[in-house]
Amino acid sequence: MEVMAQGNRHIVDSDSKVDNNVVRQKVMDSYQDMLSGKGRDYKVFFAELESRYNGK
Repeated sequence: MEVMAQGNRHIVDSDSKVDNNVVRQKVMDSYQDMLSGKGRDYKVFFAELESRYNGK
């Protein structure tokens, strides 16, 4: 039973590393987008979002 748990742990560790790499890549992609001027000003975005809920 212990061998089975160790095997599953290896799979979980491997999946975790892949997930971490995907997240890191997405963060770096977003950072590069920000540096290149893509995206929206967060103040404008949240003001629009808030107006939807306030009915303005």
